[in-house]
Amino acid sequence: MKTKWYFFILTIVTVSVFINNYLNVHENTPFKVGVLMIGDSRQEKLTGLKKGLKDLGYEENAIDFEVKNAKDDEALLDNKINELLKKKPALIVTLGGVETLALKEKMEEQKITIPVVFAGVAAPKETGIINDYRSPGGLFTGINNFHTGLAGKRLELFHELVPSVKRFHILYDKDTEVSVLSLENTIEAAADLSLQILPTNVSDPNFAENLRRNLQKNDAMIILPGFRIESLIKDISQFSKKHKVPVMGIYGDEVEEGFLASYGTSFYDQGYQAARYVSLIIQGNSPADIPVELPDSIRFIVNPKIKDELGIELNNDLMDIADFIDDESEAGQ
Repeated sequence: MKTKWYFFILTIVTVSVFINNYLNVHENTPFKVGVLMIGDSRQEKLTGLKKGLKDLGYEENAIDFEVKNAKDDEALLDNKINELLKKKPALIVTLGGVETLALKEKMEEQKITIPVVFAGVAAPKETGIINDYRSPGGLFTGINNFHTGLAGKRLELFHELVPSVKRFHILYDKDTEVSVLSLENTIEAAADLSLQILPTNVSDPNFAENLRRNLQKNDAMIILPGFRIESLIKDISQFSKKHKVPVMGIYGDEVEEGFLASYGTSFYDQGYQAARYVSLIIQGNSPADIPVELPDSIRFIVNPKIKDELGIELNNDLMDIADFIDDESEAGQ
């Protein structure tokens, strides 16, 4: 962590000289950055990105953002990518895995060579986005949010947090590769911990009814990464409260919405961290040579109010290491 903060401070110092020169030379020609997002749920990443760039010394008029939002429609995403590529930005920032994979495919088809920073993607090497974590070796680099790697740890934490839980319903998306990879890690962890898990595919239109029919006393739910799951957070929260089933999520805003707990790096933090990559590429560095980073911070957040609503007891030892939603006015960040 100290090494990362040293790098961050060093970047601020060195980039300030470049920015001053850049603004003097290009005062009326802001750097054009394209932003690709699958839906509104990614907005906090964009907020974090802009704040990170501001903290690095970039004035508001130094960068011109061209934002394309597919509004949670995979079919529309293809059109948004085409629109963005026609604008010919100097750099593209993708705000998630589904956007990054779709953009990579389109750029390869059209033989387009624009540098790309992904602001938080799970398993970028395993999904073929990069060749190597230290030397990405292509047009793509950015933040590995490690959500796939944390899947097993989420199960372990949740089991320790709520000892009364006997079975864990694992919500995953069969159509999303990182979600399937996360499920594999969860299955492996469950075997090591001798825990019973029941995978539930959210791409099945009847998944909620199937889940309801299979519920038993002392059951819990854990969600895995996937944009389709992210779009269902409110529904899952309502289901949790109605059936008195605790849920472990990934992001702080899910805990604000009604999940019992979450474990992962936030959208805001992923965007903020990605700002360093944008700055490095603006300075002329190649994405092929910029190592992919793990998250600067991973947070374990608990909502005590949900504990009381569900009528469950929590492990006090785990509560000692958790952040509480009441103390987190910006828990989703």
